[in-house]
Amino acid sequence: MARMAIFAALRWECRPVLRRLRQSQRNRLDAFTVWRGRTTHHDVWLMKTGVGPDRAAQAAQAMISAGPFHLFMSTGCAGALADDLNPGDLAVATRVLADPAGPLFETDSVTREGINRAATRAALRTSMGPVLCSPHVLVTTAAKRAAAAHGSVAVEMEGVPIAACAAAHGVPFVSVRAILDSADTELQHSGRFVEPQTGAIKPLALAGYLASHPRAFGDLLALQRMMNTAEHSLNRFFDAWFAEEP
Repeated sequence: MARMAIFAALRWECRPVLRRLRQSQRNRLDAFTVWRGRTTHHDVWLMKTGVGPDRAAQAAQAMISAGPFHLFMSTGCAGALADDLNPGDLAVATRVLADPAGPLFETDSVTREGINRAATRAALRTSMGPVLCSPHVLVTTAAKRAAAAHGSVAVEMEGVPIAACAAAHGVPFVSVRAILDSADTELQHSGRFVEPQTGAIKPLALAGYLASHPRAFGDLLALQRMMNTAEHSLNRFFDAWFAEEP
């Protein structure tokens, strides 16, 4: 039975995988929550990393100590950099990079084709290309345009350190992300009341922010709809992915 490690930053990003695991058990591995379970063809270790490259690097090192694994997968949501990507589309990385002038990490081509087949069966619109790993959220359209100038189709925050750990230990790596926000979406409000390491909402900070910025309420509802759309796409993808023979 194939043994894979799947990494996602936030609990809602873990849910599409977790819902498909049988006999799952929740444990701690170093500082991280990890679920271990089975699908028909896979022994799956799912780790909630928290947000950002530092947390992802620590999580990947913790996971590698529990190996061996035949695959590392980074998943969750991403921001679109390509103009033709919309919320709920999938960004399948051909490579991940943190800096256009720095090291990049290719994804496993054979597994990537399996991801594309699963996305097709799930009737999901998919874009393949380089994916940028940023140390911070790109909240403005200007920041997204600048990042897109180097050819990346999407941006997220955890892929490179996971890929680097996989490469150092000879483990194939892939990245499949559901688009949360389009390239022309501004995310100015969320950073004011979100815990940067975990992505959790800080209720008092949110209440205070809405009291002083009542017009932000509509933007936050739109963000929630985008999250629901991204999660729905990941649900459909993992239904198809885990159904495929290894």
